Amino acid sequence: MPSLASDALSKAVSNHIQLSATRRETLVWLVLLLMRHGSICLWRLAPHVDCAASTESVRRRFYRFFQHVTLDGTVAARIVVGMLGLRGKPWVLAMDRTNWDFGKTSINILMVSVIWHGVGIPLMWRLLPTEGNSNTPERADVLDRLKTAFPDMRVARLLGDREFIGDAWMAYLRREGIPFVLRLRENQYVRRAGYAPQTLAVIAQGLRAGQSKILQGWCQLGVKDDAPRVRLVLLRLGTGELLALACSGRPRGALAAYRTRWTIESLFATLKTRGFNMEDTHITDPRKLSTLLALLTLAVTMAVKTGHAAAQLVPIPIKAHGRKAYSIVSLGLTKLRKLFARLPRDQVFNALRRLTGEDLQLKPLIGLAR
Repeated sequence: MPSLASDALSKAVSNHIQLSATRRETLVWLVLLLMRHGSICLWRLAPHVDCAASTESVRRRFYRFFQHVTLDGTVAARIVVGMLGLRGKPWVLAMDRTNWDFGKTSINILMVSVIWHGVGIPLMWRLLPTEGNSNTPERADVLDRLKTAFPDMRVARLLGDREFIGDAWMAYLRREGIPFVLRLRENQYVRRAGYAPQTLAVIAQGLRAGQSKILQGWCQLGVKDDAPRVRLVLLRLGTGELLALACSGRPRGALAAYRTRWTIESLFATLKTRGFNMEDTHITDPRKLSTLLALLTLAVTMAVKTGHAAAQLVPIPIKAHGRKAYSIVSLGLTKLRKLFARLPRDQVFNALRRLTGEDLQLKPLIGLAR
């Protein structure tokens, strides 16, 4: 592990995390190893640390780090916002949930990501105590902690799938001044002026594949008099499924905005099967899992920032099926690994210093990793 690379990342981390020099060095080792090897298995990563200590000693150091250090979404969010220069800008947020089982333990994570240049990056999360969907207090807790960390944050819109609906939840979002675009279920009842209550499936009966429709005026969800008032947008997908969106404000552009929600699902794939293999961890303690997520967030942010710069130099090829040949994260990780392998030590330091700062002019550096 090049010491200059560790020093550069350590300086950035020290601005946001108060740790001893030894703990901070361990954190930096872990993040750099995550990026270089795409694994979260501590016993596999330990032999790759370039230091005089034995592999077993490094492993124990890794285990002690997770035992004694607690990092949460607030720490990760401050690093992300600083690295991407997001302060003062409106954020598009996506909320979703991912889960898996390790033995008899169910791991269930509620997460809010920020969408940056078409890529979802973790900002804040909560490990849920039970299986299944989240509830309004749990979702509100995640956003409240984000607002506490960034009192001046501006949310352009919050995107959510069909799990993230309900009168209490929408009332909370309106009370907090958070615009939203949320997908509804087809069996959702809707009240509109001049019509009896109908389900969305009935309202959209005449829509053919590819056709969309904005319902006129404000509508109420459900049959209660105090039900939330929203604007509704309907689209019949090519599969025949109905995409129905509830918007807190102007409905134009809602469909285009909602299409970016898939980025959080792509993020989960990056954290899991297509990137860092997070499901391979044997960690089940919520506090330790949160620390692991913070480390992964730092690695993902650096990869996304690098990949974005690289794609500006040479666009990612589009395959015959119309999708990109590889993701921004994959491209970024490839470039970072090549940077670490071939650049002189002083240039590695410079690259990481700029990556962990607000500087987005990275093309000259990324061009060296061809």
